[in-house]
Amino acid sequence: MEVSQAWLDENRNRLSPKWWKVDGDEGVTVDEGADGLPDEGWTKKDILAWLTGRGESVGGYATKAKLLGLVEKTLNPPAPEPTSVVEEAPVEEVAEETQITGDEE
Repeated sequence: MEVSQAWLDENRNRLSPKWWKVDGDEGVTVDEGADGLPDEGWTKKDILAWLTGRGESVGGYATKAKLLGLVEKTLNPPAPEPTSVVEEAPVEEVAEETQITGDEE
């Protein structure tokens, strides 16, 4: 029996996996934090769309955990490594000359 995704989304709770096999289900994304950032409630398809919308490329098969790791790297990129370190030359101390006047006691 073939049904629309909309029908499946409305009737999902009535389809016991014991009796029904569902192929081609796109799933339902639920934003757990309601913050617009991918999390465990998002489908792989929606996470992929979010990543590609930010210029990230995903090659080959990616698990949901791997995609969420890429989301984390996208949101928190590593700090750039310094390209060169400039060392300052040590400052030489100039000794002050003190005159002994005999009044030091």
